[in-house]
Amino acid sequence: MGGLPKKAQQLLDLREKKTGVLALDSGALLFKEEKIPPEQVLQLTATAQGIVSAYNKMSFAAVGVARQDLAAGLPFLLSLQQKSAFPWLSANLVSRTQGKPYFKPHTLLNMAGMNIAVVGLTSNHGPDALLTEKDNAVILPWEEVLPREIALLKGRADLLILLSSFPAAINKRIAEKYPEIHLILQGGNIPGNLPPKQINNTLITQVEQQGKFVGILDVRWNTQAKKWEDPGPENLLLEKKNELDRLDWQIGRYRKQGEPRLVFKDQLEVLAAYEAMLGQRERLEQELVSLTAAQNAKNLGQARLSSFSNRFEVMRKELPDNPAVLAIVQATTSEVNRLGKLAAKDRAVNSLAQNKAIFPDNYTGSAACQSCHTQQFKKWLTTRHALAYGTLEGKGQQFNAQCLPCHVTGAFGQSGEVVLNLANDLRQVGCETCHGPSRQHALRPQSGKPSQPTRETCLRCHTGDHDNNFIFPEAFARLGCGGS
Repeated sequence: MGGLPKKAQQLLDLREKKTGVLALDSGALLFKEEKIPPEQVLQLTATAQGIVSAYNKMSFAAVGVARQDLAAGLPFLLSLQQKSAFPWLSANLVSRTQGKPYFKPHTLLNMAGMNIAVVGLTSNHGPDALLTEKDNAVILPWEEVLPREIALLKGRADLLILLSSFPAAINKRIAEKYPEIHLILQGGNIPGNLPPKQINNTLITQVEQQGKFVGILDVRWNTQAKKWEDPGPENLLLEKKNELDRLDWQIGRYRKQGEPRLVFKDQLEVLAAYEAMLGQRERLEQELVSLTAAQNAKNLGQARLSSFSNRFEVMRKELPDNPAVLAIVQATTSEVNRLGKLAAKDRAVNSLAQNKAIFPDNYTGSAACQSCHTQQFKKWLTTRHALAYGTLEGKGQQFNAQCLPCHVTGAFGQSGEVVLNLANDLRQVGCETCHGPSRQHALRPQSGKPSQPTRETCLRCHTGDHDNNFIFPEAFARLGCGGS
């Protein structure tokens, strides 16, 4: 939830500058996975309720129902719908016996002098166990419901938007078959941001889920033609400008400490990364000159149809927080921590094994590294990694199972019960967070070599909304153990 106050403030700032700002979410909003570990149900559903309260404050126009949103069960989402100031949309999640949708199939909006229709589709690609027999529900194939929705909305909408949690290949097929759909916002399937791609008369785009980014699509829509311009240099030009902005920000991080060639003269890997960025920047500037010339020529020779510009903005720590949504997030995280504390207390009373320290499979703890790697262990003790669990304690969040994985060792992929009851020697970001479980290495040093950390290892936690200053080569050079 950490990025929600920043997202809320950004929406508020946009609405102060522009009219016709439409906030939509394609789903996978409430939960990361389709199945919730039983011991985390109370914490995760409390978080889901907090997310809905925040979205109410942010005046979202609609949210699509993705499979992940059903992780706590259809009854929970239906009850949450009653507390939502926005409609949840799904045209194909229907009663098995009556065939009636459980959620609104579409919503009609009037904004900036246009009639806008938004339709929701829930993916039926996944485990059958998502819906139980008690739910009396089925997710119909899109082929059965989408033609009916399009026919129903014909002549009533200037712009038709689809919120889809179907896989990208299915959304492509939809775009190829139905040019009446002008925009598909997909979510809940593939990770990362997907810049708008035009297929037929449809743009398909996606924003990284769980609030790490905000996608801003600025549409200039011709309500008479209802067609996008042919893809040309304009979209690539914008993409390259965004790439240059990100690159300049990264280069600026290197230069904050002084002239990089002097500051990092003894850190060859960091210096090489910096020089590569400078070369990349020079190539980008040359490309921008060519693309700008091509776009100017195109504008002179073609009457403008509908067009767009797009950017993805990471929710960085230095962005301002919206006070109202920040209060919701703080209240929610406090409640989640309270529930985690109660759960840990109950397990301490009821579990005979509770007094035994929990080490996940193949983890041994950082203390086991000390005897052979004395200097590296001493260096690690001086880092913030060694104090990571203490920062949670300072904020009263040490029982929050959603925060813990980035503040302890061995938590990724573990159950909430394990995460909340790790041995003290794992309650920090220890050696095995970077090098992987090392029990075999401790037993047989020559045969069980630990792994080396990669950029992906660090980015599990060092995301923009938590650490927008993170540069992997620099961090690796600064924290690298070295030696044996």
